[in-house]
Amino acid sequence: MMRRALRVFGLVVGGLLLGAAGLFFWASSGALPEGELSQIRTYAAGPDTTRPDPLTITTYNIGYLSGRTNNEPVVRPDSLFHANMDQVVDFFRGAAPDLVALQEIDFGGARAAHVHQLDTLATRLGYSGAAQAVNWDERYLPFPYGRPAVHFGRTLSGQAILSRLPVRRHVRTVLPRPPQPFFRDAFYLDRLAQVSVVDVDGHPLAVLNVHLEAFHVETREEQARTVNELYRRLADRGIPTLLLGDFNSRLVPETQAAQEGTADATMHRLLRGTDLRPATDTTAAESTYPSDAPAQKIDHILYPPQFFEVARARRWCGTPAPPSDHCAVTASLRPVAVAEWPSYGALPSLSGGPRD
Repeated sequence: MMRRALRVFGLVVGGLLLGAAGLFFWASSGALPEGELSQIRTYAAGPDTTRPDPLTITTYNIGYLSGRTNNEPVVRPDSLFHANMDQVVDFFRGAAPDLVALQEIDFGGARAAHVHQLDTLATRLGYSGAAQAVNWDERYLPFPYGRPAVHFGRTLSGQAILSRLPVRRHVRTVLPRPPQPFFRDAFYLDRLAQVSVVDVDGHPLAVLNVHLEAFHVETREEQARTVNELYRRLADRGIPTLLLGDFNSRLVPETQAAQEGTADATMHRLLRGTDLRPATDTTAAESTYPSDAPAQKIDHILYPPQFFEVARARRWCGTPAPPSDHCAVTASLRPVAVAEWPSYGALPSLSGGPRD
């Protein structure tokens, strides 16, 4: 009798463990095929290729329009996302950027009222096209931790570049991952370097949109080396390239970092061997995070001075309540008179590996 009871108990426990394992692998698996993780989306025919003067660009981590509740274990009403979308649309109408680099944007997931935020912004603002890169594809994400009502559930989000210029090429590069337990890693997002090539007067302009690791400094520094390699691959061929996004790191002189005892070398490794310059002041006055009381400047627009000069730069955090936990950064860049921008034939491979 005892042996039979133990056998039944073992079968029950085994069944529960198998069920839990099956649920774990189902929840942490992505629903999209590999080929749909990177897309060029078209919203209007015949975009203008004329070189804007100035070229206005914005980088904005929109935090899936959750305001200051990003990653908090709270239930968010759909009205919050709709109101924040309206506020962001009004901001972009006023700023009128030609190119927008977005981070933490949802593509129809449950946590943001099932709204495809990229399509919504593009159609309401009249952008002709966009490049979409998925970095978080989970069938069910049990985060934030707590009761199921606050879980993100079906999650589909990532980075994107909105463009009034034609998007000719787009490559999604997954950056190194931080060390962590397998059960956390299975649900952790990919950090991406998203490269899009847009057409300007028949010549290529590369836009490198990044969202670097937030919590593990050594991994973020490793990611910076990868991004530096991508940028230099383009710059070595003479391709004008803008580098922008959420770097989760401040840009300060090495002497200041030493005085402050800052061990984070992310930005110095990222800029090594380049002549990139920040489009906005790097002082505390231009901080971008958190949006309700900015204390750190971790969102940057970096540009090559041989191709552009800054005409104007500004920060926007949102009022009366910020629609994201980050502030947006916008810069208007005037093209510098140079002999000729390279042709498309100068473009290197963007899919990884050593520089051409």
